[in-house]
Formats: sequence, structure tokens, C-alpha cells
Amino acid sequence: MTILAICLAALAFVLAVPVPRILKEAEFRSRSPWGAMLLWQAIALAGGISMVGAPMVYGLGPFGDSVPQAAGEVLKLMAAADFAALTDLGVHPGHIFALCFGVLLGGHLLLTLLLTYIRVLGQRRRHRDVVRLLSTPVDGNQAATLGRHLSLSPELIDAHVLEHEAPLAYCLPGRTNAGSVTVLSRGLLDQLSESELSAVVAHEKTHLQQRHHFLTMAFEAWYRALPWLPTTRHGRAAVTELTEMLADDGALQSHTRADLLRALALSSAGVEHADVRGQTATEAAEATPQGTMITTARLRRLLVPPQRLRRPALAGIVAIAAALVLIPSAALLLGA
Repeated sequence: MTILAICLAALAFVLAVPVPRILKEAEFRSRSPWGAMLLWQAIALAGGISMVGAPMVYGLGPFGDSVPQAAGEVLKLMAAADFAALTDLGVHPGHIFALCFGVLLGGHLLLTLLLTYIRVLGQRRRHRDVVRLLSTPVDGNQAATLGRHLSLSPELIDAHVLEHEAPLAYCLPGRTNAGSVTVLSRGLLDQLSESELSAVVAHEKTHLQQRHHFLTMAFEAWYRALPWLPTTRHGRAAVTELTEMLADDGALQSHTRADLLRALALSSAGVEHADVRGQTATEAAEATPQGTMITTARLRRLLVPPQRLRRPALAGIVAIAAALVLIPSAALLLGA
């Protein structure tokens, strides 16, 4: 299985270094955020499988012609404590080291994902407590308005208003959309028109409906596990940008670009840019300071809608993503 181990190592390197650097600047991500997101997920999964699989396949080489067969043989030898058989099989310290390294790396990735999930849940719970302590629940009229924007009945709205002049809006995800907490600032309610507020809430609603917090959490865990890899750094930034693009698309299904741009420019800029409501969409966008979540690619596609990718191109992306995941997985299970 040495050839398979070399192929997996080569795939892991390609997916870890050159591919992320190319994909993070790819123009098609603005034309199809969904397709780019699918590719990033496939790269992360296939990269993890290859990275863990390569040393494990090499370490299991002397024990059988396939990974399942070799793994079964290792378990039998461990159960029988027949370590003398290792010499007969031609096992040397390099095989043992590679096998242990693969197991430890796989355990590290899974443990980091679990710890990140626990940490995020704890932070979200504490955040809810702070919001409830420092905010006031919305009144009946505001709940009815938010309910209309969120497609929920008013009694299911758990929304709170922070008495602060800085305009901001976000949602704390719950187990269900009805269990999420919507947080609005007084500055946002005072400075946005109803149509602009509706666009912002629709943006946040899309984040909740499409469960973007799971995607960002997975890539955050990937980065925390291997922060020195280019793919984890580029992947985390790219997925954050793509989730914002997808949320923009969700808001634009029922709102105008002008309303969304002015609302985003105001909420990103803060109170010192409160005059954006009197500007055109382009002027409001240009007033948005650097360093906000409105990246250059995101701003460009809001100002000038790009042509959507055609179905053959999308089908090609789906095929590439499927091949990235299925081929190394099948090779681990069936390859010799």
C-alpha cells in the first residue's frame, strides 16, 4: 500500500498549499457562493482524510493488502500480544511511527472539533445571559414587525434591544430558528427605515436558516487544530466571506440592493456615518470603512450583480467536490 500512501500524501499537500491559495481569489466565488462553499467543504474533508490516511496506510502496509484487512490484523495481534509476529511481517519502527502519527493526528482533529463545539456553546450561552441582562425585550408592536420579517408568530420571537447608539444587529442561533435570539440596538432602530431594517433582519434570517454557524464553527476548529497550514487560514476567511454572500443573496430575494447596501454600510460604519441614509447605494458603500465584513468581492457583487454560473459549470463543481471526497475514501477502503 506504499503507492497509495504516496498518492494520499501528494493529494494532502496539493489541497493544503496551492489549491487554497488559488481558490481564495477565484472570481467564480462571487458568481456562485454556494459552489465555492461546496468546494471548500470538499477540500477540508478530503484534505483531512488524505492527511490522516497517508501515514496510517503506510504504517498498515505490512499487515495486509487493504486498510480494513490490515487494521483487523493489527487488532488481532494486539489482542494476542503476539509482538514477535511483527518481525516476520517485516514491520520496522517507521511503520509503527507512521501508524501512531496517523492515529494521533486523527484524534487531534476530532478532539479539536469537539472542544470547539463545546467552547462555542458555552460562549453562546454566556452571550445570551449578558444580552438578557443588559437589554430590554421588544414590545408587542416591535415583536409583530420582527415576526413578519422572520416569518414567525410574535410569541415565538425572542428579541432584545440594546440601549446603545451604535447601530448593530445579529442573531444568536438556537436549536431551532424559533429558539434563536435576535439582538438589535436602539441606534439601529432609530436610524434605519422599516425597509432597511427588514433587509438586515432578512440577512440574519438567512444565516439562521442555512445554519451558517455550523460551517464557520467547523472551519474555526480546522484552523485551531492546524493553524500553520495555508488551507486552514484561507479556508476560515473564505467561508466567513461566503456565508455573508449567501446571506446577502437571501436578503435580496425580497429586498432591494439599495436598502441592503445602505443598511449594511450604516451598521458597519457606526454612528459617525449616520448620514448614509441620504446617500445613493454606491455612495453608502464607498463610505463603509475598511476592516468590516463587507469585503471587496462582497461589495462588488452587491454594487454590480455578477452573471450567475451556468448549470454545466455548477455540475462540474459538484462533480469535482464529490470526486475529492469519494476517491480518497474509496481508496482507503478498497485500495491495495
